[in-house]
Amino acid sequence: MSNSSKYDLTEFTILDATNILEYATSHFAAIWIACDQSHMPRLPAYKASFVWHLQWEVDSFVFPYINICMVFNTHPTMTNLLHSILSRFSHLQTRNITGEQFYAKFFAHCSPHDPELRSTHRVVLKYAHDWWKDHFDTLGFALPSLDVNEVLDMMADHFEQLPMGAMLLPGPAVAGQVEGDPLLNQILAVKACVQHLSDSLERMLQEKTMMAAVAASSMSKLEGPMDELEEALLTSRQP
Repeated sequence: MSNSSKYDLTEFTILDATNILEYATSHFAAIWIACDQSHMPRLPAYKASFVWHLQWEVDSFVFPYINICMVFNTHPTMTNLLHSILSRFSHLQTRNITGEQFYAKFFAHCSPHDPELRSTHRVVLKYAHDWWKDHFDTLGFALPSLDVNEVLDMMADHFEQLPMGAMLLPGPAVAGQVEGDPLLNQILAVKACVQHLSDSLERMLQEKTMMAAVAASSMSKLEGPMDELEEALLTSRQP
């Protein structure tokens, strides 16, 4: 699934990071739902394998891209569900909780059905490396080390499965970027996104204004017939 050409990280933008983290959130939502509904016995070996697989998820789809943003001194948008999961991972990685405690907290506090974390709308039918759909604790899946090209390809496949309107809009074209100057390129990308949003809002307001004008015109055309109808009704009631 990897592209033949390598992705240039100097072209990496906040929008790229946000899309990847959105994709990661979808993974976690699908994992929570599938494993919560599973009838597999929750033995210690099962829980340990689950935590190991979930660690692969954050190592593949979350931490590298948060780190890139930190290097570029930028901050990607993160869903409430992903924020809740990473909060539990921080406790696990600093050894404030055990793997078994992490497992319990994940299912107690990271439900995609929670109104504040709701993410069920992000779940799709097909995922690459969907280890959670089988007996992952006994089959011993070989999980690969993914490069950015593979992650971007999987992210694109994910968004293609979402219904129209549910996926993030593609970003605008960014002009004037300079090779070797990631901070300037980030500023240019943000400026382009803001301009794109401004233009979209302006077009929407223009469309709403036109619709309002058409509605007002239609209402004014009805005033004459309505007056005539009212007069006819009053006349018909006279003795």
